[in-house]
Amino acid sequence: MGLIPQHSIDAVINANDIVDVVSRYVRLEKKSSLNLFGLCPFHEEKTPSFSVSPGKQIFYCFGCHKGGNVIKFIQEIEHLTFPEAVRFLAERAGITIEETEEDSHWRERADRQRAASEALLEAARFFYTKLESSDGLEARQYLDKRGVDRALRRRYGLGYAPAYGETLYDGLRKRGIPDSAMLDAGLIAKSSRHEGYYDFFRHRVMFPIIDARGRVLAFGGRAIRDRGPKYINSPDTVVYQKGKHLFGFPQAINASFRQWFIVEGYMDVIALAKVGVYHVVAPLGTALTDYQARSVGRHVDGVLLLMDSDRAGREAALKAHEIFESMEVPAKFILLKEAKDPDDYLNKFGSQRLTASLRTPLDKTEYRLELLKTDVDTEIAVPQADYRNRAIDILAQEKDGIKREIYAGRLAKELQLNATSLVNEIDRRRTLLIEGKESSGIATAPRQAEQRRKRRISRRPAGRELFLLTLLTFDRSLAQLRLGLSDSELRGFAVTDDVKDLLLSDEAGSAISPNDFGSDFMQNLAQAAIEEAISGELTLAGLDASIGNSLARLTESLHEEEDRERLAKSADALHTLLIRQHREVTDAKMTKDELRNIFLDRLAYIRMSSWTSNAERWNSEAHELELSGDGQEAERLYAKAATYTMAAETFRMLIQGD
Repeated sequence: MGLIPQHSIDAVINANDIVDVVSRYVRLEKKSSLNLFGLCPFHEEKTPSFSVSPGKQIFYCFGCHKGGNVIKFIQEIEHLTFPEAVRFLAERAGITIEETEEDSHWRERADRQRAASEALLEAARFFYTKLESSDGLEARQYLDKRGVDRALRRRYGLGYAPAYGETLYDGLRKRGIPDSAMLDAGLIAKSSRHEGYYDFFRHRVMFPIIDARGRVLAFGGRAIRDRGPKYINSPDTVVYQKGKHLFGFPQAINASFRQWFIVEGYMDVIALAKVGVYHVVAPLGTALTDYQARSVGRHVDGVLLLMDSDRAGREAALKAHEIFESMEVPAKFILLKEAKDPDDYLNKFGSQRLTASLRTPLDKTEYRLELLKTDVDTEIAVPQADYRNRAIDILAQEKDGIKREIYAGRLAKELQLNATSLVNEIDRRRTLLIEGKESSGIATAPRQAEQRRKRRISRRPAGRELFLLTLLTFDRSLAQLRLGLSDSELRGFAVTDDVKDLLLSDEAGSAISPNDFGSDFMQNLAQAAIEEAISGELTLAGLDASIGNSLARLTESLHEEEDRERLAKSADALHTLLIRQHREVTDAKMTKDELRNIFLDRLAYIRMSSWTSNAERWNSEAHELELSGDGQEAERLYAKAATYTMAAETFRMLIQGD
């Protein structure tokens, strides 16, 4: 491949405004007269340190120190070489790059890709039109039977491939699409019986695979009748590799959630969409790949793995957990008992129960224990000793000592065993397990453990809570600013009376209070700061002193020197965080309205997070009650959890303007 002339590179840069390009990947906010800021897509952070300069047409992150022009940004975010990034941006802007003769083979490939992309777009339009026409009656009836209404069909661009062998081929030829483009796009295949071509997809519901830029890349086809393969997927082509893309990707991005569900297939995505959950993606006929996980990781703070309940689904979920864990993306599991997949669960138990189950994530150990219990319950006459031994082996692999003890307590209660003896046996097996790893040379390095510990600390909500108090030092009147919603703002939202009443209540709309904070320490600190703000006395120095005084009182109640040292380090960290947050707000030079909007946005986020956490707890309590036979109280808690969950999501959409 030859060199790209400098004047072509300059033309690409001039045609791609860096703010427009970056905004497709990062939510930017104007925090100064010169620059825009957002959360860096290249490293984990909670306070925006990623800046974009419209005037200079450059980006720079004050956290990880990556920076450059629009080409460099695309190189980093899309994992492309410099020439690939230039061509990526040229295609985006509709620019033809002047090439030397050495680039002729690239020109040929680029022409094939453009032609294939055009064929795929026309095919998507063709399939969608056919679904809504008289030809698509059987397909629509199939989708209606599965609860997929027209709104969902439009959201995901579903279509119908006619049963007759050359319908798509003839339709695209009439639109001027050449045979070569249809072949390159994987839409047709050569006939072995005559010189012509036939449609690759026939008599199937069609699911378009669309990337983050809105380009149609491929299709999945679901059989309408129980004949032949249930699903057929596009082959790899000049524009598509199945291990690099996910179904539902643009819809998940637009949903504006920082935690996505990973499911197995197309209809699993649609099943969750039926209950209003759109931050869901699915691999395409294959196990989740590292590339797909990295693509998801750029848009989320964590994932929830919801795979089928069969053995293959369990193995896929555990493998996906390993992949996300290696990339430092927090991953948990959702287990839908007594159902093979989300659609089956929805049909059996209804939307309220499905929504509740989606809010009850399990960590890896909980998930494995629940699977073990399910297996034992379905097997005949499994000795209790076998179940106990398998459970102990699972607990011995849990790295968190507190979790081991909690789960051991549950197991001891379930099996009516002595808890101390059970914990001792778990510890014994864990010691043997660690010694075995060390002898194999695969023991976890202390440095890696320390890095993970630091990352866990950085994710704690104390930083977000402290930021609210920091903002009060800039504008004390924020302490009396209500977050309340009006009845008119809720028009257009299909919510129940319970959800509406909650959103209009003081619980949702009151001014900031200590109840918005998590730990006892933060609640005490908030109480003092809010009172001083209302009286007009709160200052940065005063808030800093309150942190020191509160921590000093807490230190007096500790007896272990190690605990005192740990608390002293926490005090230093909070002091440093307060100063850094104050400096960042000062440097941003925000107007009073901007300060007010950010304060309300952060307060709403913390309040919604509290509601979601409470809903998860109520779902867990309801599950325990259900097992104990108290179905009436369980249903009450399930309903309460569903109300708070829906209220939190509605609140989020109102705040973000969705």
